[in-house]
Amino acid sequence: MRGFFPSGLILLLILSFAAFGQTKNSLYIPINIQKAYQNGTRSWNGRPGAQYWQNHSQYTIQARFDPSTNLLQGHEKVVYFNESPDTLKTLYMRLYQDLFKKGNLRDWPVSPEDIHNGVKILSLKINGTPRKAAKKESSINTYRTNLAIPLKDQPLLPGQKVTLELDYTLHIPRKSPLRMGTYDSTSFFIGYWYPQMAVYDDIDGWDRFAYSGLQEFYNDFSDYDVKITVPKNFVVWATGRLQNAGEVFKPQIVQRYQSVFNTNDIVHIITQKDVEQKSITAANDSNTFHFKAQHVPDFAFATSDHYVWDATHLKVCPKRDVLIGAAYKYGAGHFDQVAEIARKSIAYYSTEMPAVPFPYASLTVFNGGGGMEYPMMVNEGAPIQWESTVHVTSHEICHTYFPFMMGINERKYAWMDEGWATMLPFELQHREAPGYDPVARTIRRYLQMAGTEYDVPMIVPTIMYGSNARMSYRNASYNRPGIAYYLLEQMIGRKKFVKIMQEYIKRWQGKHPGPFDFFFTVNDVLGEDLSWFWKPWFYGFGYPDLALQKKNESGKKMTVEVLKKGLLPVPVKLTILYQDSSRKVIEKPMSIWKDGKSEIELQIAKQKPILEIKLGDAHIPDLQEANNVLDIGKK
Repeated sequence: MRGFFPSGLILLLILSFAAFGQTKNSLYIPINIQKAYQNGTRSWNGRPGAQYWQNHSQYTIQARFDPSTNLLQGHEKVVYFNESPDTLKTLYMRLYQDLFKKGNLRDWPVSPEDIHNGVKILSLKINGTPRKAAKKESSINTYRTNLAIPLKDQPLLPGQKVTLELDYTLHIPRKSPLRMGTYDSTSFFIGYWYPQMAVYDDIDGWDRFAYSGLQEFYNDFSDYDVKITVPKNFVVWATGRLQNAGEVFKPQIVQRYQSVFNTNDIVHIITQKDVEQKSITAANDSNTFHFKAQHVPDFAFATSDHYVWDATHLKVCPKRDVLIGAAYKYGAGHFDQVAEIARKSIAYYSTEMPAVPFPYASLTVFNGGGGMEYPMMVNEGAPIQWESTVHVTSHEICHTYFPFMMGINERKYAWMDEGWATMLPFELQHREAPGYDPVARTIRRYLQMAGTEYDVPMIVPTIMYGSNARMSYRNASYNRPGIAYYLLEQMIGRKKFVKIMQEYIKRWQGKHPGPFDFFFTVNDVLGEDLSWFWKPWFYGFGYPDLALQKKNESGKKMTVEVLKKGLLPVPVKLTILYQDSSRKVIEKPMSIWKDGKSEIELQIAKQKPILEIKLGDAHIPDLQEANNVLDIGKK
């Protein structure tokens, strides 16, 4: 009897091997990542695998902050759930403020005044049993910014949970506002302040990279119940929704706070007059602000005794009306318009790009310094230029989607969040700041480094960059990926691009996608392998460079050649300027290079005398522009 396979099984095998062969052979995949696909936690079509898992935590924290000494005291209970198939013999927590610990390595300069002896763990209990730090294999120990907690003879089995309770103290930096810190004598933005469970994932196991000040973060999704006590007159803004406004504010402030959802106007919850009269908080020596947040990757807060507070709201879907606020020093830059910029940003992301409803119940932009994102919070300076205010505000709010909503590992793949926060708001930024061209700005910045030995491919893990590579870090995290994403959108069109973004978010929201999950999702949705694009732009050393040359001329036709001299593909745009000052534009998509050709020929009809033919424009990166112009009619 001749063997046979059912036709459906044959088709399944063919499709399986085709998908495996295409993805595995077209892009280099590191061994540690290959194992995840082999184990079934990730799929070759870009979806989470049938065996996908991730761990999570529940935090209950009581903190007291003293602005006069910058001392923060905390009591924390964290329940950690092991959803992995592995037995965990050691737990790891982050002590990020040990960045300032005497003797620790740093990739960022800090003031000597902020150097201290590290976060003090005053007590630790594991499932109710006290554990002391000591020089024993079974005791807790710290290395740089990591706290290792061996579980001795009671390892954490798959499907089990463990409860940790800690008491700790730390000092908030005064002179080194690295993403957080002190912004005037009584205004503070406080992030990375509590002992936080490290990520244990299906790619690397425990994330034990130390925080050096340059790279950013990677967190699991957790629930937070946090109470923060501060002296009278101090207000706290934080991740989550405030649970006890009536207990901490005077009645008129509560009334304004509650009125935000009843109007489309900006509500001035705290005014400068309130600040001057000190008629804001309840008449206690101290007040405790209570916040709750679910399924978020981190928790941050800010506090001040002299900031005004504007607020508005936006209903992004039937079940979510977002509270949007700006807390700032009266008169600071354009901050009196930041609440409105934030509202427009959230509307843009919710309905236009990526057209996914804003996922959180609140968002507060706090007047601190620079620009740094946190779940539901933004730490932002007060730029003098209007376009800078629009740019920073919209950029930081975009991070709500990447990395927070999507659980991106910023430590390894900063381009998977900073690149999106660079590209996605391009249209919004241009719209809200007329005359500002964020695309051209990003291209100019990219070309300053393109083609140099410091132009490192994005696929190189971000954690590999050190203090001497800050420019490489920024280029590979912001500028080059931002332009790569923009060129992808230009090639496939806005409609398809939005569809891809929505599918990518649908598949990986609340999870931990890596580069190949993104690459494979795009390939899957488009129905074609874009390795010809992924390899040069994300993997390769190289730069974009097109050149233009005249090939021949016959009668009423002229043939020109566009040469692809650089390794990175870009679209082709020819502008023909006629002697009567009229123009004609010929465009070819970036995909014209996908078959590996290094030149293309274009025919130009000479219906009237030509003055000049120019290749490219400000929205197409080209390192050598000197070879982009043909002077036809000039003498």
